[in-house]
Amino acid sequence: MIFLWFTLVVDMMGSYSGIAYFTEYKVFGFVKGTVFSNNYWLFNIYILVSNLFFICFFRNEISNNNYSKLLLFLSIVMAITVTIDFFMGNYFHTISRVSTIFGSLLMLLAILLFYMDLLASEKLLSLKYNLPFYISVVLLIHTLCTTPLDFLSNYFKTSTGNDLFVSFRVSTFFFLNILLYLTYTIAFIQCSRKKHLSY
Repeated sequence: MIFLWFTLVVDMMGSYSGIAYFTEYKVFGFVKGTVFSNNYWLFNIYILVSNLFFICFFRNEISNNNYSKLLLFLSIVMAITVTIDFFMGNYFHTISRVSTIFGSLLMLLAILLFYMDLLASEKLLSLKYNLPFYISVVLLIHTLCTTPLDFLSNYFKTSTGNDLFVSFRVSTFFFLNILLYLTYTIAFIQCSRKKHLSY
């Protein structure tokens, strides 16, 4: 739940760039001409934090010790690699490819290991009330659909005349975010029923 509030705060903070641009820098004019005129820096940090959060979330749901140790090791490697990339790359002006690709692959691995662990446990019998399962399914769809778009967004921008791709990316993200948060809501409601039934 705290992570969802964190996401809301980051999204609200990240809107400064669009507000500044569309008001011709009458609002947030102090960012004009600085590296903070774009919000890539904020969302690059958010991508790293969210990937680490979800990997940690699935790691905590896995009972197999070897899977858990593997995810911990790879999470540390990813955090170090992405941090080095932030300082060596140009993360103020583009989405970090290292963070996007490494984070997505590790997220997919964490979900796969979670499914393998789920198949070997009795949790499979009560899948209807398993919140991590709902989260994993929608996160898998979201990650598989958004990763290629994030990766390609460094090549296709409105400034280079690729309005169609930008429009497609915006529409896809809009639809996927509605699907993501709607599924979270339904999952929270569905899984809370089990608690009420047990009283």
